[in-house]
Amino acid sequence: MFNTVQAMAADIAAETTVTASPSMAGNGMNAMNIINVFGSLMVVLALMLGLAWLYKKLAIKLPGSSHVKIISSVMLGPRERLLVIEVQGKQRVLGVTANQINMLFELEQPLPDDHLTPDWRAQLQALIKKQKSNS
Repeated sequence: MFNTVQAMAADIAAETTVTASPSMAGNGMNAMNIINVFGSLMVVLALMLGLAWLYKKLAIKLPGSSHVKIISSVMLGPRERLLVIEVQGKQRVLGVTANQINMLFELEQPLPDDHLTPDWRAQLQALIKKQKSNS
């Protein structure tokens, strides 16, 4: 009887050893695969950020952008907008939809440049300074 119990214990131990070994090796390979995928993702993200920084730093202009200048843009709907563009010194109003672009009319008096008005950062800084002085 003692020999039978020992034989059964040995069989159970052998089965446990055989089934435990592949799962441990599989977990190690899965961890390495996850680390490789995560590392590759970090490299791609770093590359994208580097290219975005380089694009901004070099201020690459698209062909034709020196001839056409967008003066103003107003969203009228999710896919509709009204644009004021300047081409050859003349300002034109365009209606832009998802399917077409229509020239509505040409402005007789050009719109004033937005360069004279302060940008939103300057306005925000002035507002913050005003709030600090009131406190």
